[in-house]
Amino acid sequence: KREVKYGNSRLDLLLEDKDHNRCYVEVKSVTLVDGGIARFPDAPTERGTRHLKELVRAVREGRRAAVVFLVQREDAKSFSPHTGTDRVFSETLKKAVQMGVEAYAYTCRVTPRKISIVKSIPVRL
Repeated sequence: KREVKYGNSRLDLLLEDKDHNRCYVEVKSVTLVDGGIARFPDAPTERGTRHLKELVRAVREGRRAAVVFLVQREDAKSFSPHTGTDRVFSETLKKAVQMGVEAYAYTCRVTPRKISIVKSIPVRL
């Protein structure tokens, strides 16, 4: 399901298997790459921080939760939060992962007709 209300937010996806196990997923689009490192956010994001807190809440309630960083470029070698732009988001992401929120990052090929995932890159916190 898309745009699922959870707590005080709308999360991007709710995945559910045949046994009704749920995984809440928030997807973040990344365009900033500096020295081969994809960075998010490129501007302060209270909303992004709120989404991470909701994902932590899902984990505490016994659900799976994940944040996926889709890098809209192919030149990134890894992903790290952009602490200089938004320290609160960056620290919240680190804490969320420590609490059990899964974090993934993928580079993408963007053309006028489609966006394709190219490869997984490491998330470095």
